[in-house]
Amino acid sequence: MSVVLGDERVSHLEFLQHTIARLGTNSFLIKGWSMTLSGALVAVSSSRPTWTVVAAALMVTMGFWLLDSFYLGQERLFRSLYERASAPTEDLTSDAAPGPATPAPVPLFTMDAERYGTPVTWRAVALSRTMLLFHGLLALIDLLVAASLVGDW
Repeated sequence: MSVVLGDERVSHLEFLQHTIARLGTNSFLIKGWSMTLSGALVAVSSSRPTWTVVAAALMVTMGFWLLDSFYLGQERLFRSLYERASAPTEDLTSDAAPGPATPAPVPLFTMDAERYGTPVTWRAVALSRTMLLFHGLLALIDLLVAASLVGDW
């Protein structure tokens, strides 16, 4: 059984793909800026050892962690919207009414991921394995540098 998609549906899926790609690119750029700024602030703290510079690095890391979590959460929402929009639709000429377990079809050209996508909690995204490995490691490094500066007082 082959599923033939209409031109409008293909365009809708392309819109969703572009949105997902843009969110992924934003997440990648945020990781790059987070690593660069945190590393630069830690390097500055080694030449002028003050805890305020390390605290600023930690704040930068935490801020980028939150922002990256937002973009990753949005990406997951749009991926679930894409999956629902690309799923084969049932024959609409059938007299059978959709059952309670059957989700409503995704309207063409909708970008309402909150309504039609699978809900994603912010906490689950922020504490996911990849986020903890990247941003958690940066925060840990910032904390270790701060601890070493406090030990020098």
